[in-house]
Amino acid sequence: MPKKEVYTEVEGQKVKLTNLNKVLYPEAKLTKAEIISYYLEVAPKMIPHLIGRPLTLIRFPDGIQNKTFYTKNMPSWTPEWMGKSKLPWDEGNTYLVANNAAHLVWLANLASLEIHTMNSALSKIQYPDKFVIDLDPPEDWSFEEVKAIAEKLKVYLDKLDYVSFAKLSGGKGIHIIVPLANSWTYEEVQEEVKKMMKDFIKHNKEATLHVHKERRKGKILLDIYRNHAGNTTVAPYSLRGKPGAPVSMPLTWAEILESKSAQDYDIQSAKAYWKRAGEGWKDFFSISNQLHMVNKAVVVDESLDTYVQKRDFTKTGEPGSSKGELTHNVSVNNQFVIQLHDASNLHYDLRLGMDGVLKSWAVPKGLPVVHGVKRLAIQTEDHPAKYIDFEGVIPKEEYGGGEMWVFDTGSIIWEKQSEKHLKFELKGKYIQANYNLYRTKENHWIVELDQADLDTVFEKGFKPMLADVSKGLPKQKDNYLYEIKWDGIRVIVYIQDGEIRIVSRSGRDITDKFPEFSDYKFSRVQRAIFDAELVCLDEQGRPVFADIISRMHRVGNISGAVKSKPVYMYMFDCLYIDGLKITGLSYERRRSLMKPLIKWGDLVRESKIFENGKEIYEAAKAMQLEGIMAKQKKGTYKPGDRSNAWQKIKFRQTIECSIIGYTKGKGDRSSLFGALHVAVQEKNVWKYYGKVGTGFDHKKMKMIFEQILALEEISKPIGDKIEEEKNTTWISPKLQCEIQYASLTNNDTLREPVFLKMWLRD
Repeated sequence: MPKKEVYTEVEGQKVKLTNLNKVLYPEAKLTKAEIISYYLEVAPKMIPHLIGRPLTLIRFPDGIQNKTFYTKNMPSWTPEWMGKSKLPWDEGNTYLVANNAAHLVWLANLASLEIHTMNSALSKIQYPDKFVIDLDPPEDWSFEEVKAIAEKLKVYLDKLDYVSFAKLSGGKGIHIIVPLANSWTYEEVQEEVKKMMKDFIKHNKEATLHVHKERRKGKILLDIYRNHAGNTTVAPYSLRGKPGAPVSMPLTWAEILESKSAQDYDIQSAKAYWKRAGEGWKDFFSISNQLHMVNKAVVVDESLDTYVQKRDFTKTGEPGSSKGELTHNVSVNNQFVIQLHDASNLHYDLRLGMDGVLKSWAVPKGLPVVHGVKRLAIQTEDHPAKYIDFEGVIPKEEYGGGEMWVFDTGSIIWEKQSEKHLKFELKGKYIQANYNLYRTKENHWIVELDQADLDTVFEKGFKPMLADVSKGLPKQKDNYLYEIKWDGIRVIVYIQDGEIRIVSRSGRDITDKFPEFSDYKFSRVQRAIFDAELVCLDEQGRPVFADIISRMHRVGNISGAVKSKPVYMYMFDCLYIDGLKITGLSYERRRSLMKPLIKWGDLVRESKIFENGKEIYEAAKAMQLEGIMAKQKKGTYKPGDRSNAWQKIKFRQTIECSIIGYTKGKGDRSSLFGALHVAVQEKNVWKYYGKVGTGFDHKKMKMIFEQILALEEISKPIGDKIEEEKNTTWISPKLQCEIQYASLTNNDTLREPVFLKMWLRD
């Protein structure tokens, strides 16, 4: 019998539901529909505990009395819109993530009665933001005895200045959760929690850390092993796969100690509690405990005093809000980070791990990539080890106010360390080079490249990435950013020590055609490569393709054309910055790095990006523009390749062809031509697409014919039999055109072709 399925919409997402009448809790007579309803109702309270966290699931597709499935890896039928992630320590599995109510409903439809979370979120997966103590009593213990141990643990944690929370497990025991500042690794947290529990057990002999039941000897297990990387604990508000559908219920400590059982709450009583009392963990997300025993053992490095004095950690998000972030940490030794810092002036910060801190220099023009070039490096205050991966916005009124990005990071191989000379090799993700740093006076240093030039990209150049054509907006709309499709000339823009070079799509240098950009100093860095479009605009701000082509092929009096047909450069991508080739970064990341590199103005403009594809599509259509671009947020840049990471969405179906011949005109066209033969070259063979005889008036035809007559006549370049062959003149295929058409015929020629525009082939 086929599965019964229905569709529902949750927060704008269409979700398929199946077998809604199947009973999953026979004793309580609860169906899957009721389970889904529960998770949908609890979503506003539960999602904050799930968002961004890899999940493990316990599924009961045939009810709690039948076979269960413990699931780490996502099912093969998982929809694209469902949250998912990989983990650095478990590349073999793709974990599900529930970031919204639609995700939670989809999990419930899988009969995922139990939802378990890790102690860290994807944003900082190696650093847990809580630790868990699971009280697992032996079979003969009463719940009163469990509560007694829980209360003793609370008092113990209180004395160590921890703010702790507790929930009924929904099974046999109680879970104690301590929120943490995510500044310590799983290994550090587990080590310190284990030390604490050993200390607690010294004074509470009825507790143990032995996992094996035969070694517990009737004692309650303080299960702290859920604090290892990859281990999980049942989430707050999750159901349990036990008779009666108990809930893992977060409560106040007073309510915990008044409870009669770890299974006091089921679906109905949980709902009644929310109506009566609201949220048991009201302050959970505002608490950020410091790891107590780590703090007792650390020595705050005096060299960080200046760093601390210059910052107000109640305002800035930089490392230092806790002593645990301001420690002498030898793990940072021989590590480096280069950060791009858009403060009062755009500059680079070079930080080298030495003596447990990050020795720091501001390098206004960036590290040199050419041998013999010397750059100023101004030494600033030492920064803490935690700064090694810092990114974010420092408030403008604070010291160093502005946005900061990690430019590159990696290891250092030292050749020399002295007070006046540092010699080292940087082995980063992108930059791998040898440098010298020389002190010239006080905090002033000079940095130079100690090897052959790094740059080859300016000599080799980049070919622009090409886009696929799409008939509509992509299905996974949230995975894309959207832009206007500019109807102009695609160019790669090279900035090299203040000089600009503009190269067409075919690789031709056309800088001299656009002198208005030669003296326009818009780059804030020494060397960069951008992807852009040169555009002429009409009074309504719409691109005029004929005008930009006219500028492209203008001979003589270019200065007059600069005034009569002004050109604007719309930047939409960045491929290289001061020694760093960034084509392998995501489009989202490349755009964020591009923005501070340019002094935006009238001539050089940012091609704006939009989140809502439908809105920009409708707006562009209303303005009678050519179309829009959809670009994958996570897509990389593949020079010279056509990639579906970029999609052209046009309001008309078009094709770019070469003009390979023309027919003689008749009637009022007798002095001109009748139609143009068009073709596309594929692997050095011409594919014929037919004739186009509409789309031009007499004036345009005269202009086209003048250019056609200037071309060399050739023998027939195609093997196809065509109409009016005796009436055809074949010409050198140096002119290209864009044709609008309805579809292709059975012979693969264009149906209802209309001429749109023409240009000289590069």
